Amino acid sequence: MKEQQVSKEASVYHYRLLSRIHYNPLYLKAYWGLLLLAVVWDFIRWHPLPMVISILTIPLLQTLLIYLYFTLKEKRPLRAWTVQFRLPWFGYVPSSYISLERLQKLHLHLTWVTIVICGCFYPWLPLDLIVHLVGLHLWLLIPRYILMFKFRSYGAVGYLKINEADTSCYAQ
Repeated sequence: MKEQQVSKEASVYHYRLLSRIHYNPLYLKAYWGLLLLAVVWDFIRWHPLPMVISILTIPLLQTLLIYLYFTLKEKRPLRAWTVQFRLPWFGYVPSSYISLERLQKLHLHLTWVTIVICGCFYPWLPLDLIVHLVGLHLWLLIPRYILMFKFRSYGAVGYLKINEADTSCYAQ
């Protein structure tokens, strides 16, 4: 057998698993049920337009803000990011390892900038629509914040890897 030589310029990364959180399907279904309950409530009131607008605009706005954050602040392209339609990471999420500290900063910016943008439209949009926009925005981010809170002790050294069934925190 022939041995393969590793180039001296090659980077070799070794990650050590610190913690892993498996998603409980029962909790995820209950969380989706909250959104379904809000949609049903809006249909009962014969006022579904704010929820429909929120469901269409908030994920697009979050995606745009993540793109702008990485291209303008981080000065790097978003090659390792994909769109997922699963909770707790619904929307634009990293598909490879990402620093927990960087992800926390990104989500802090994402939370406040989106709320401020929604608030800027207060004079022109009905309050009901703004409440729906902010509510859906927070509904999408709360599961992420719960996971990041559970990994808070690894903030300085932690790297997250997001999978279909779990989120893992590694140290390099």
